[in-house]
Amino acid sequence: MGEITMPRLSDTMSEGAVGRWLKKPGDQVEVGEIIAEIETDKATMELESFEKGTFQKIVVAEGQTVPIGEVIAYIGDGPVEEAPVVKAPPASAAPPAAPAKAAPAVAPVAASSGGSDENGRVLASPVARRIASELGIDLQLVEGTGPGGRIVKENVEAYAATLTGTKPAPVAPASVPATPPEPTPAPLAPAAPPKAPASATPMSRMRKAIARAMTEAKPGIPHIYVSMEIDMDAVMALREQLNAAGAAPVKLSVNDLVVKAVAKTLKAMPAVNTSFVVGEDGQPAIAHHAAINVSVAVALDDGLIAPVIKDADTKSVGTISAEIRALANNAREGKIKQNEIEGATFQVTNLGMFGVSEFGSIITTPQAASLAVGAVRKIPVVRDDAIVVGQVMTVTLSADHRVVDGAVAAQFLQQLKALLETPLSILI
Repeated sequence: MGEITMPRLSDTMSEGAVGRWLKKPGDQVEVGEIIAEIETDKATMELESFEKGTFQKIVVAEGQTVPIGEVIAYIGDGPVEEAPVVKAPPASAAPPAAPAKAAPAVAPVAASSGGSDENGRVLASPVARRIASELGIDLQLVEGTGPGGRIVKENVEAYAATLTGTKPAPVAPASVPATPPEPTPAPLAPAAPPKAPASATPMSRMRKAIARAMTEAKPGIPHIYVSMEIDMDAVMALREQLNAAGAAPVKLSVNDLVVKAVAKTLKAMPAVNTSFVVGEDGQPAIAHHAAINVSVAVALDDGLIAPVIKDADTKSVGTISAEIRALANNAREGKIKQNEIEGATFQVTNLGMFGVSEFGSIITTPQAASLAVGAVRKIPVVRDDAIVVGQVMTVTLSADHRVVDGAVAAQFLQQLKALLETPLSILI
């Protein structure tokens, strides 16, 4: 019988939830057939079967979250085995409290019957073990409701909710030496996790993924920030002409023109289209990307996602505009595909629509740079020794200083500024 496990569907995914089963026990399944919808940290994605046979049984119920690699169903040949669906334990279920009596000389087996392997090792998921370790919980005292009595995350969380947070005082030694040593301060007990206020809401999988990615990027990457103002009068005039003439299948935005200009700038300055990597010899190295794939940050109700415009330097502004809108709609509807959010070599983040004039963005690994785009503002500018009203946009390049120096970052912005201030060159 073949196992169907929770797949890794994104670089930041550590666990996933079964959104909906599309097959039931007894159904025939072909290779490549969609059998379930999996909710990841970024989107809802379809799970294809890699085997042909009879769908045998469901192990993980709809709505339950499990770590990557956990068995979620079985497929095979022959009659369907009768096995109930393993459902997530109800939130109100409380495991038995720890016994108040002193422990016997021989430690008991795990409280979860059938929850140990032949060597007496407690069966528990990696997430359950991590949470138990952080909270100082003995897994022997936790009852498992997973397959074969396996302890899952919900079991540890339910058991933790029954605890008072106090620990028994250490037992005094049976005898005291004649000359006691100098007293040493007792080690501080780890502080109990802060209790969430009544108004707190749990993080979604997407928000957890964003938190992990940003924490990994900011401490791990030495960011430098270089800002520059760009005269946008010519771009705004060109955009108005193109939209009035219906030159593109959709109305062009300022960001569409910026993305195209960024792609052409990366073509001219390949030193920014790179990544910091570790070579086969274990030494730091620089990866130079042949393709120019620009991701565009899209705000969602629960976070953000960055669909990727592949080979953006080879596409017209109209094509880029249409792709950005289609990918953004797919992202908001939770229908975006895995290959549409991977492979970016550079990122553009625009907060201009919110009236933000200037900001710095965090680089997304393994990229080496990210461009933050502010609003186009009408401000007084000096032209030909006269003060006039001009349309100005501030951009800030965040760069990984391990591979991109400040001078290179400044040259990148100079090149981008030249393209946007003579925007007909963007269309060529």
